Order: sequence, then C-alpha cells, then structure tokens
Amino acid sequence: MNIVYLLLGSNLGERKQYLESACARLVAKLLPACMQVKQNEAVRYSSVYETEPWGFESRNKFLNMAMMLYTEMDPLRVLGICKDIEQELGRERHGAERDGDGRRIYSSRTIDIDILLFYKDGEPVVMDNEELTIPHPRMAERLFAIEPLSEIAGELRHPVVGTSIKEMLSQLKQR
Repeated sequence: MNIVYLLLGSNLGERKQYLESACARLVAKLLPACMQVKQNEAVRYSSVYETEPWGFESRNKFLNMAMMLYTEMDPLRVLGICKDIEQELGRERHGAERDGDGRRIYSSRTIDIDILLFYKDGEPVVMDNEELTIPHPRMAERLFAIEPLSEIAGELRHPVVGTSIKEMLSQLKQR
C-alpha cells in the first residue's frame, strides 16, 4: 500500500468549496475501495490556512491545506488523477506555464493539487523526471506547504535532506 501527501490550494471563486470538492474527489478516485469504510484511518486532513500568493501578485489570497491518503496507485497515476480533478474543477492551464528563461509562471487558480511526498510500501519515493519530482522540489521554501503538512505529518523526514517536517517549519518561521 502507498501513502501520498498532497497540498491543495485555491484563490479563485468559492475557495473552500473547491478544496472540499477536490478532497472528496481525491478520496473517491485514489482511496482503495476496501478502505472507503475506514476513511478516518486512511485519510487525514490538515486545517485550512489563508495565505498570500507565492511567486506572483494577486489581490486574492489562497486557502491551502494538506491531505494524506492511502492508495494502490503509483505516483504518475496519482499525478494524472490530480490533473484531471483540477480540470474538472475549472483549473485553466496556459501552455507550458514557463517564461523565456524556463522559470515557472504562477497565476491564480480555482484549484491546485501538488504531490509533496509519496511512500511506496513504507519507503519514501524519490524521483525526478519531466512529469514529476518527488519530494516536491520547493516545499521546504514554502510556509504555505510545510505548515499544513506539519500538522498531519510533522515527524516525517524529508527523504533527501533528512530534516523533519516540524524542523522545516521551525526554520521557515525563523526567517
């Protein structure tokens, strides 16, 4: 059995409703049928945090939260489902979403779902290809990711740098 840790965010429209709808769809599509009756053991949610946009300017603040759930799917399949749910909930993607220097262009969105961490049979997955990088390459820089993740998985260690999520949170808050 695999465990995926996700970050969800929304800064357009009915933000809370988008988060709730995304969570329900993620549970329905990722959680194995045999675990649907044990959702309280197989799914965890952080509180919802209101945060400023990161990497771009907008008057619309984000609502962010972290979520953990069990799945039998591999990371790329989970990514595909996350993208499908984003599209179902009105997420618009504009081309490659990169500027001329190859830097990512950030913008407002109805819903954003990022894979932060992934565990396959109890072992952390580390991968880096064109489609997906795990652990999320910028999670340690983002209070809006680390704070909710710390709430549901504070003792986990970043599989590359070895620091616990709680330690990362402490370091970010000291900046």
